[in-house]
Amino acid sequence: MCYFSAMKQRIPALLKPGDLIGLSATARFATREMISTAKAYIEAAGFNVFYSEDILLQDGQVAGTKEARIRTTNALIHNEEVKAIWNIRGGYGSAEIVDHIDWDALQAQPKWLIGFSDFTTFLSHAYQKGLPSIHAAMPVSFEKTNKQDLQATFALLQNGPKPLALTSTATPCSGKVIGGNLSVIYSIYGTPSLQTLEGSVLLLEDLDEYHYHLDRMLLALERKGAFNGVSAVLLGQFSDIHDHDTPWGDSVEHTLVKYFEAAGIQVLQNMPFGHTSRQFPIVIGSHAEISEHEITFTL
Repeated sequence: MCYFSAMKQRIPALLKPGDLIGLSATARFATREMISTAKAYIEAAGFNVFYSEDILLQDGQVAGTKEARIRTTNALIHNEEVKAIWNIRGGYGSAEIVDHIDWDALQAQPKWLIGFSDFTTFLSHAYQKGLPSIHAAMPVSFEKTNKQDLQATFALLQNGPKPLALTSTATPCSGKVIGGNLSVIYSIYGTPSLQTLEGSVLLLEDLDEYHYHLDRMLLALERKGAFNGVSAVLLGQFSDIHDHDTPWGDSVEHTLVKYFEAAGIQVLQNMPFGHTSRQFPIVIGSHAEISEHEITFTL
């Protein structure tokens, strides 16, 4: 039984060849090279691309001022020709603007939001608003992304989600899919962007963190009761994890599972998503049915 609460879902329409995909930059700024890469891959898949020159603005590490990022993101939402919004890269900055996005307009005319990493804030907030979104590769890493995973993302946009085969035997269970980057989940849990994880199948991945900080984040979430009622955890890739000369202690693998295992929550490890070449697309807000050998996702 799923207790994860959100508004009634407003599912975006599947895309057709020739549909327009908008490029956003809610955190770090875009470059001409990233835009060229995005256009090449998206147009090769049969879609058209729209973007504002403002995503090239730079204010320190982010794509212009807070006001500029709000304006350019809302312009994509208000553009009736844009059927999906693909964030060009991660970094940090999405949480600064998420409360100023015109979510009412997005609910009135749902569009697919696509990305991961720092964009986890938008994916999670969209779920709170009853809007499914797609955890998938972003243009900044298209050239390094597994070709089958990227093709699967374009196929999902046109045909809906496909099953994910498991490499080890799982215990059957189900729940609503939520999650993404652990650092972001840690930072937004308890805010309007993420109220509860109860009844969820929880995705987690991360990059460039210290081993002890992974423990700190998971412990903090555990102490807040965030993992109460979680159906299962899908651990993606945890890349470039650092340690000190005197190691934190247990292996990173043990640190990632110990709080879940203590609570009797099933953990599936080494899943094909994260800051690596593997980035199997998963719909946040879909219903995940875990069987012994695969996970199916339905809207």
